[in-house]
Amino acid sequence: MSPSTPTEGQEQKMIVYTPGPIRDISGFVPLGSAEALGGKVLEGKVELFGRIDFSARGMTAGLFMSTRGKVQILFPFTEHATILEGEVTLTDESGQNHTYRPGDSYFIKQGQVILWDVKSERVIKSFFNIVENGPK
Repeated sequence: MSPSTPTEGQEQKMIVYTPGPIRDISGFVPLGSAEALGGKVLEGKVELFGRIDFSARGMTAGLFMSTRGKVQILFPFTEHATILEGEVTLTDESGQNHTYRPGDSYFIKQGQVILWDVKSERVIKSFFNIVENGPK
């Protein structure tokens, strides 16, 4: 799931993530079960996929896709994400919730417990996350 790395002298182009239906998902790879990623499926047959466009020094960026269902997850990283396709409702430990649609963004800190409830057939987000080591 590694991004292609340009060779010396090869042009590096910026990646544009545009809200709306994602037609080409051929670059996505299965991420395994939600449990293997620190989550717990509460409802549905959730399948997770990802595409990594950048990864270095504890930082990762790319696309993430989940099918319909409800998962509780202890976030293993701090993340900023923007929904590109579909609809998802996130609820934090305090009960605060918000339904996100294409173009909406959120920020979650590492260690937060979030209920991730995909309302549509699938949801796709662009993300940038960082794993924070040491005391918070």
